[in-house]
Amino acid sequence: MAYATEAEFAAFLDPDSPPAHARRLLDTASDQVDELIRFAVYEVDAEGDPVSVKVADALTKATIYQAQYLKETGDETGANANVSSLSQGGLSIARSFGANGSGKTPRYSQNAIGVLRTQGLLPIRPRTY
Repeated sequence: MAYATEAEFAAFLDPDSPPAHARRLLDTASDQVDELIRFAVYEVDAEGDPVSVKVADALTKATIYQAQYLKETGDETGANANVSSLSQGGLSIARSFGANGSGKTPRYSQNAIGVLRTQGLLPIRPRTY
């Protein structure tokens, strides 16, 4: 189940219309948010939903940002992650190369990461030896 509804996504995108595959984008975005918060600790109810309204709102917002990112990049599967230049119709995108020389597109929206970080949902686990 997605952390955000199609209605919430549509309201966020307003005045732009949500894509026909909005539900799929939200489901994929929710799965990716789950990847990011895999080791986060927060209280849940019997259905597994967050008890805290702040946490629930952060998950909704992060999901919407991630769905928007998937919509804008047009790459739901990550198949174009190593593409350094893309042209489609009148749109042309060139990605800068990172420090290691890769032109890899990030998997996650920086806005989604920021929302989760702000609410303390991006756990950092130090390794000890």
